[in-house]
Amino acid sequence: MVTNHHQFFFILCIGFYYLIDKTEESIRPRYMETIEESLNDTTHVLSAIVEEEIKKNPNDRFRFKTVVESLFRDPFLNVRKRTFEAKIYSLLKTNADIQMYVTDAKGIVIFDSERFREGLDYSKYNDVYLTLQGKYGVRSSKMFDTEKEGALFIASPIRYQKEIIGVLTVIKPKIGVIPFIEEAKNKFWRISLLVASSIAVVFSILAYISFRPIIRLSQYVISLRNQERKPFPKLGIKELNDLGKEVDQLVLELEGKKYVESYVQTLTHEIKSPLSSILASVELIESHPKEMSRLTKTIEAEAKRIQSLIDQLLELSSLEGKNSIQLDDTIDLIALLEEVIHRFEIEWERKSLQVNTMFPKVPVIIKGNHNYLRMAIENIFRNSIEFANPKDQIRIQLQVLENSKIKLVILDEGQSIPDYALSKVTEKFFSLPRPRDNRKSSGLGLSIVKEICDLHQANLTIRNLEPKGVEVEIQF
Repeated sequence: MVTNHHQFFFILCIGFYYLIDKTEESIRPRYMETIEESLNDTTHVLSAIVEEEIKKNPNDRFRFKTVVESLFRDPFLNVRKRTFEAKIYSLLKTNADIQMYVTDAKGIVIFDSERFREGLDYSKYNDVYLTLQGKYGVRSSKMFDTEKEGALFIASPIRYQKEIIGVLTVIKPKIGVIPFIEEAKNKFWRISLLVASSIAVVFSILAYISFRPIIRLSQYVISLRNQERKPFPKLGIKELNDLGKEVDQLVLELEGKKYVESYVQTLTHEIKSPLSSILASVELIESHPKEMSRLTKTIEAEAKRIQSLIDQLLELSSLEGKNSIQLDDTIDLIALLEEVIHRFEIEWERKSLQVNTMFPKVPVIIKGNHNYLRMAIENIFRNSIEFANPKDQIRIQLQVLENSKIKLVILDEGQSIPDYALSKVTEKFFSLPRPRDNRKSSGLGLSIVKEICDLHQANLTIRNLEPKGVEVEIQF
């Protein structure tokens, strides 16, 4: 036990070192983010100065280079000559190292605070290229081959009447930030070592106080694991005493942990379909603005569906392990299938698939749980879409058999299921790669279908077709 105690202390030290090491690594990017935020404000202020100058005389936009020269050439010459002593925390700063250049609408540098960039084509550099496209222009690169740290380049547009007529980029060499980062790291390590020492002392005291009760509690837990009924020992520490008395309940709760993990995966799986529909609708709004009303209704419906899925999955999780559920909904299978087909319309039309249906001319009514049954059919139909090849057919057949049983068949002409996988496709977390991108799903779709079929006392059969394709049959 002493050895285990030392091992635990050693592991705790390693974990603490890992924590502070990773935190120390994050100091540099956090500093750089702060610098970038400040530079972003600076460059927009400078751009606004240029824009205001042009507004005073709109013809100045035709002599853009002259305006920029008059605004910034002398100030930058002046700032290069200035020396000062700024005590920033424990570091002394004596000169300004910020730089700036301005390009025209073609990305040609017309002004450079350091002069050597003027006349160069910077249109392919990210800061200029992205800003000219109306995006956030930023890059991090070296100014000279001899540099090790490089610099941050933050750009903003110069506009005249909403038209971008130029780009203003502010440059901050990283070498000026490094001393602050190193000082912050040194302070962090000093504080961390002090905290670690304090934790070690406190841990040693607590370990000494609680060592003997922990041995007794450990022995009691071992007896529970071996299903031995022993009286709970006197530990003398209230917290440990309460812990031991709750061990039996804790075991039951830990067994339920796997259900939580399973349904988190299920939620992720089920949300993919409505999200795909929302994204597809957004894309279509851009190319078909006349369809905006219909597409926004689709987006709203799918967003509500995501919320509904969350509620349904929570309810489904409570059903696991039960032999039966209430099947009180009167379900028109034809209407339900048409609803599912319409919900996935954008996705199967995008792949140029043909969806053919063969339904009886009269309604087919069954008793069941509408939400769960729709979830099962959606999972099957989604798989058919994902595994079908472009321009393939998906056939949905509904038939009332002579023995009054109802048979639903959904089949596609896509890839067949490998023989080894036929018996595994309804197992949780088993998934096959999609033909388009070899992506695997969470492997929960068909396991949900199987569970819902069992709850409806329906038979689920999955078989390969010749020469290719898969047929999924549900018989109620």
